[in-house]
Amino acid sequence: MSPKISAPSVREHKSMMFEKLVDSAEDVLRNEGPSALTAGVVAKAAGIARNSIYRYVDSVDDLRVHVLERYIPGWVERLEQAIAEHDEPYERLETLISLSLDIGAEAGHQWMVDVLTVGAGRGKKPEHPATGEEIQARSGAVMNFHQELARNIMELWQELTPEQATINSRMTRSMLDAGLKLLDAGHDLAQVKATSLRVLAALANVD
Repeated sequence: MSPKISAPSVREHKSMMFEKLVDSAEDVLRNEGPSALTAGVVAKAAGIARNSIYRYVDSVDDLRVHVLERYIPGWVERLEQAIAEHDEPYERLETLISLSLDIGAEAGHQWMVDVLTVGAGRGKKPEHPATGEEIQARSGAVMNFHQELARNIMELWQELTPEQATINSRMTRSMLDAGLKLLDAGHDLAQVKATSLRVLAALANVD
């Protein structure tokens, strides 16, 4: 059964159905868990025939990426606006780390990781099911977000400690990753942020 055209044009109908599928996929991912996302479950939630999904996306795995892509513009805007409020490189770096932890706590870092990995490879199965990294690589927005974050950290350290920029930037990214994992494990956001900023101050030799 094909979905009925419920918009003024085919293009608008396709856009509406795409958004409905992404809405349905996110509802399943959040309420039933990433492993529950299948073509049949999404189709039922969206109220369309299972095979009709592939009119709008290439695979169910692509829906995982589209769900994450929704959040990226808002995260980027928040980070850019917050960083722009400061002139000093160290203050900008502090803000970048602190707000990144806030965003991770709000969005659920482990949930985002699980969206890309748990149950991946379902839907139109390729000969070799895609890994989480391969699914993520399908989205320029997801890749660019992480690359831009790494670039910003590196550039700020180049201003602060030019000779130690590579070491300090890698240490900072590792610290941020550790902080996000601590939040996933249920540790207090305020404590994780305070410890992260103390480590940052030590790297920058700030009293």
